[in-house]
Amino acid sequence: MSQYEVSTLKKGLMILDALMQEDSMTLSEVMNKFSLNKSTTFRLLYTLELMGYVKKVDNLYRVTNKVGGPTNPFNARLNWLSVPPLSQLSSEVGETVFIGILHGTDIVTTQIVDTANSMSIPSKTNECNLGCDSKIGESAPAHLSALGKVIMAFLNEHDRERLHESLVNQLNLVQKTKNTFIDPHLLKEHLKVIRSQGYAVDNEETEIGLRCIAAPIMYEGEAIAAVAISGPTIRLTKKLDRGLSKRLIQCSHQISKMLE
Repeated sequence: MSQYEVSTLKKGLMILDALMQEDSMTLSEVMNKFSLNKSTTFRLLYTLELMGYVKKVDNLYRVTNKVGGPTNPFNARLNWLSVPPLSQLSSEVGETVFIGILHGTDIVTTQIVDTANSMSIPSKTNECNLGCDSKIGESAPAHLSALGKVIMAFLNEHDRERLHESLVNQLNLVQKTKNTFIDPHLLKEHLKVIRSQGYAVDNEETEIGLRCIAAPIMYEGEAIAAVAISGPTIRLTKKLDRGLSKRLIQCSHQISKMLE
């Protein structure tokens, strides 16, 4: 070890790096990964939590937006490149078009393209709905929205299982409407269907009167974001799902190609 190296600081930074890579870890997992004793591991995690770099939910530790938030150079590139395809899609379908990314167990809105013909629906609550009234930077549990579900479905199997476990443990699959998936086994089966068909539908699962269709944006074989069309049920009917999903997948493929 260099004479200028601070071992405790180095251990803390190594833990931060690991949490950013793994999304979330238990105290025992951190202990085993770095061969630390329980007391040292707890003190390091407690200090990181106290400083706002880490947060603990149940028995899982995750980095906060302070160090690993949803805005980074790669996402900034995605936002810039996606504007023309999103604008074209929004113009064609006459509805709001979104891009969202996964951050921990939440889906975060990073891009919104609206049209003059798109009519928003006031939310019944003050909570983010990731629908017609969603704003850039807003977030919601991933299982509630088509954006979140389609990204979850197209993660690799290991990450998919970890995320699903995190959702169950941390959020207890919170229910927003009668249509929300709250049974973990049904959700897992639902994700298989989404992966097979290539798109996801939020059928009034986030808010009654609001529907959303989403397709994954892929990079090196894995979903790194999703694009979605959202609108009121009176316009975005189930009969339109097949046609809109086909056009949405074309748009997502176009954006994915631009990222290569």
